[in-house]
Amino acid sequence: MTTSTDLYYETVWKSKCSSNEKSFLASWQGLSLFSHSMLVLFLPFYAFTIYCILKKTPRAMDSVKFVLLNAHCWSCYCDILICSLITPYFFFPTISGFPVGLLRVIGVPTSVQVFIGFVSCLFMGTSLVALFENRSSCIPSNRFRITKRRSRFLYYLFNCTVIIAYLIPPFCNVPEQESAKLFLLKTIPCPTEEFFYTEVFVWTIDKFWYNYLWITTGSIILILFSQIIFYSVCCIYYLYISTAVIISPKTRKYQRSFFLGTVAQVVVPFIFFVMPLASGISFIYFDYYNPALNNSCVLFFSLHGFASTITIALVHNPYRTFLIKVVTFDRSSGRSTFLSSLC
Repeated sequence: MTTSTDLYYETVWKSKCSSNEKSFLASWQGLSLFSHSMLVLFLPFYAFTIYCILKKTPRAMDSVKFVLLNAHCWSCYCDILICSLITPYFFFPTISGFPVGLLRVIGVPTSVQVFIGFVSCLFMGTSLVALFENRSSCIPSNRFRITKRRSRFLYYLFNCTVIIAYLIPPFCNVPEQESAKLFLLKTIPCPTEEFFYTEVFVWTIDKFWYNYLWITTGSIILILFSQIIFYSVCCIYYLYISTAVIISPKTRKYQRSFFLGTVAQVVVPFIFFVMPLASGISFIYFDYYNPALNNSCVLFFSLHGFASTITIALVHNPYRTFLIKVVTFDRSSGRSTFLSSLC
């Protein structure tokens, strides 16, 4: 059956848009090739850092071992989602697109993939909150530290529940897709040809839900960021400003060093998150459509897990020492243990 978008494709697109030159990066094939290739290169680094956290974390760092591993795994998982499992092909400045990853191959609905992607990225933010909260709560003189396991469980349960709950209303009000696609052609009259022959998912065209998504998503990101800032301020105050002597100078020095490492671990990959996000917002605000730049934003964002992995290995002394031994082919037992564990 011929649809309205099919008619638009045959009459308008082929006459006005088909002659437009399109780079390989602008296509879904280009996005898929580059993203999958990046993942193949990144996976050994992810595995190496996981090994370092599990096997090379000294006893003095046992209190942070779990949250460090948790944050790293969420970061790697989101990278794997972007690079391989979902691999979103966006049609910015509209809130639409389609996946070209493995989940599409096995038949997972696009709406489910969108939900998984959003929740996973925000859960990654929660794992960073946990990292800074752990550093803050390890300072005995900190009056804001969380000491009870039940309180910590309820605190993170609340964060995760809010993240999931706010996405339910817009997913219950997804527009009829064929008419929504036709509506989007007013904003992007010459999309790439993929727009017409793939199952593009249009999340919303209604102004209310459009504003809802922007306001609520922005608010949740701001709330997560505010929690990170709060725990960072607590660490700075009690480690650098407060004169209360409850911990030894050696312990304080160790906590300062690890706090600075934690900040670097978050700030460096954060750059790879902010730049594509800011670009996407700019494209939407100015109604600017450029498929090559859209795909570049996705690829740039997928670098954040790799950046986090490298930062963890370099800023924390035990992991950096082991990395140097591996890179320089040191014959010590550390390298032998690592190699034997891979066999």
